[in-house]
Amino acid sequence: MPKFIIIGPLTRDTISRDGLVYHSTGGAVYYQASVLSNLDVDVTAVITLSREDEELLNAFPQNVDIIPLFFDKTMKFENIYPNHNPNHRIQRATVPENPVKPENLPDDIESYDAVLLCPLSPSDIPIETIEHIFHYNVPIYMGAQGYLRQLNDHRVILKPWNNFEKFLRFVQMIFMDEVEAKVMTGNHKLDKIGNELSTFGPQDVIITCGDRGALIYSSISEHTYKIPAFTPMQTMDPTGLGDTYMAAYARKRMETSDPETCGIFASMVSTMKLEKIGPFQGNITMVNERLRKF
Repeated sequence: MPKFIIIGPLTRDTISRDGLVYHSTGGAVYYQASVLSNLDVDVTAVITLSREDEELLNAFPQNVDIIPLFFDKTMKFENIYPNHNPNHRIQRATVPENPVKPENLPDDIESYDAVLLCPLSPSDIPIETIEHIFHYNVPIYMGAQGYLRQLNDHRVILKPWNNFEKFLRFVQMIFMDEVEAKVMTGNHKLDKIGNELSTFGPQDVIITCGDRGALIYSSISEHTYKIPAFTPMQTMDPTGLGDTYMAAYARKRMETSDPETCGIFASMVSTMKLEKIGPFQGNITMVNERLRKF
């Protein structure tokens, strides 16, 4: 069984969609823990939150080994979907500085098959922590979203990640959506961005494009793979789709080094998550059965 460690903040979320408002545990670590635990991965999660919100941890699967790091405040997000387009989201947030430092991590990082970094703000995972992990020679998968996010009167906006080159030299896989990719590089040609970013270190650059699928550039094959999106049976809850894709891709990477196979698998897992409220609740057998139908 693969062994992963995921690192990042837990959030207290409010989600508004189709006239409905509901509250939930959130954060990339939450969505990814559910994906990985349901796909037969031994998961350890290093999570930042306040002790006041400790009950949010009860939402995690029981087989996830949780290492909580307590701070004064928990990050809060409001995700507003103003129409039926799951790619259109307005975000408001309260973002305390709760950095995960090297001394907060377990001593046996070398025993893990992969490390997933899930920042939601620029201060969540400092570069010193990433460099510390890198020295253990374990593949690092990173979501770029947090390093691009800034607040303007509590509204989340994206701004360029000015020193991303220093981070990417430690990372094997980097994940972002198409808007983040354009803001990060200043380049609006998605088919060129993967190649550009790979020169700084990542082996795979994964750009998700919502219902248009994803683009994956591999520096090994020097090829860009176009991954299809699968049509969901129903659209229920788009929150956490990018996090779900990243976790599923990392899981499939334990079985194959082929980016296209990993991308198709991640696309189906994300579709199955979209069809229900909350995190992914399927399993490998269910995913493979759905894939055989396409």
